[in-house]
Amino acid sequence: MLSRVGRALRGGKLASKAATFADQAISSASNMLLSVSIASNVSASVFGEFAIIYSIYWLLLGGTRAAVLDPLLITRTNVLKGAPVHLVAAASATLVGALGIPVGLLLLATPLDTAWVVFFLGLPVLLLQDALRYIGFLEQRPGRAVLLDGVWLVVMVVATVLAMTGAISGTAAVLALWVLGALLADVIGLAAFRLRREPLRLRARLRAMWPVSGPLLGDFALSSGSGQLTVFVLPLVASTALLGSLKAAQVANGPLNITVAAASVICLPMVANAVDSGGGRAAALRIGRFASLALAGVAVVYGAVLLLLPQGVGEALFGQSWGSGWLVAAVSLQMVLFGITHGALLALRGSRNTKVALRVRLAVAPVAVFLPVALTAVWGRAGLMAGLIIAASAMSLVSWLVAVRVVPQPPPPGADDVPEADLPDDAPTGKNPLGSPASAAQ
Repeated sequence: MLSRVGRALRGGKLASKAATFADQAISSASNMLLSVSIASNVSASVFGEFAIIYSIYWLLLGGTRAAVLDPLLITRTNVLKGAPVHLVAAASATLVGALGIPVGLLLLATPLDTAWVVFFLGLPVLLLQDALRYIGFLEQRPGRAVLLDGVWLVVMVVATVLAMTGAISGTAAVLALWVLGALLADVIGLAAFRLRREPLRLRARLRAMWPVSGPLLGDFALSSGSGQLTVFVLPLVASTALLGSLKAAQVANGPLNITVAAASVICLPMVANAVDSGGGRAAALRIGRFASLALAGVAVVYGAVLLLLPQGVGEALFGQSWGSGWLVAAVSLQMVLFGITHGALLALRGSRNTKVALRVRLAVAPVAVFLPVALTAVWGRAGLMAGLIIAASAMSLVSWLVAVRVVPQPPPPGADDVPEADLPDDAPTGKNPLGSPASAAQ
């Protein structure tokens, strides 16, 4: 199995894959620094409010990726052949972000924290930056995506230093620097990609992508979207301080998303090739089991390191939001279980059973959203931890029960209406395939 992974890396443009992983790592680092910069000098309650702001951002970002950016990677050589795909990516993301401008202007007349105004007014800049990253992957030049995220990371490093030394304070100031970093990346990206004004016909382009966009949007809504719903509902039964502590635990576990992205890029082609080679469906399950063990093993080691961190280190990074070590441990265990789940989903998706994977999401999503909230209402912090672990365990169990039953069998005709992806080797995953809370944290 290890030799097969090595061949997959060597046979898939190692430099491009390395750049893709580097971009994921840089992007995760800059978003983690955003959370650290804010948490280090605000109360857990204020950090909980930031968690709500960031969840709104993630919903808009992930929805735009699922509806437009990921489908562009799939349809660019067939449905959209000859279309100005770069302009479609940039314009669609910017238009979604522009919806925040009137909201931000209206919020100026309210007593809400200025951070909300800064965030909504900066949305077009933030979403355009993500679209420009995708253009780098559309051109199969992931190095340009690394450049754009690298610029953003440098700004966030400066912001973190300023925040932790007390030179700036508050959510609004850090968010302003976050938007500034995205703006600098936008300027560089627009110059690097030389976007030209062309007939766009955006509605027609989006309609042509809908056969791909629809299932991807459904998957996003049931995975990452449902995770964000928990963030919005939790303050109804608990304090925003508890939400802030949960957010800090999720951010601390956020770097595990890099291993998830790596598993998707490496293992999905391996599963697809095993299935296409004939008689390879048993091999697809073996690859899925290997991915589950590898992801869960990394999560166990990483979680152990987090638990061994001195309390002072956590408090220096996350301030008052670094609460009980048990909550951090619960989120780490949740990530171990998500790693096990992801191996099953890789086996299902790689064997062209994407609709089955979507039905698994649909079956478990209500438990994942409402069980943690319900148990929090009854038992507070302990209920939240139990709910997160039980929901993740249910997802792991159901995913593998379905995978073992479905993957060895050939998919029925029409089981997957989504066109086979013409995805470049260095295509990004677009979103956290686990839909884990860690994605919200980042």
